[in-house]
Amino acid sequence: MSLSAKEAFARLPKKLHNFFIKYPPRPLAQYADKASTIDDPQKNPFFPNKNPETGAWHGPKYSLRRSSDLYKMARKFGVADLLPAMPKRFYEEKYNDKHWMKGVLSHKKQKWERELPEKLAAREEAIRNMDATIVAARPDYKKQLAKKEQRKQTWF
Repeated sequence: MSLSAKEAFARLPKKLHNFFIKYPPRPLAQYADKASTIDDPQKNPFFPNKNPETGAWHGPKYSLRRSSDLYKMARKFGVADLLPAMPKRFYEEKYNDKHWMKGVLSHKKQKWERELPEKLAAREEAIRNMDATIVAARPDYKKQLAKKEQRKQTWF
């Protein structure tokens, strides 16, 4: 059973219903995407507007909390696209084109954590070249190495 536009409009919550009476939905009226002047016919109720004569700013007709409530209700009833542009984004839209901080994407780590792979590689290399290092420091160590090799050969 499909509803006509009037029936669907009548089923909206009172707050949303009253908002759309005061500010017609997007296809019927166009609203500015940013702050404008108070005498602009397209002024957005969610943005502050400036008085061009005095230079004073008038706050938005709907606060962030009230606009958030309206958006959540409209999203629940599938008419969020009909609302005027809002100063803040909600839900998925908030994260789709977010500029993440560098530290969130790749953590800096502690100094020892950053240097650990190089340290372990250097340690492996040192263990592989241990005999050559000891022979360079103590020339008579060659004899001990030779005895060790003899024992290995006789043992097996």
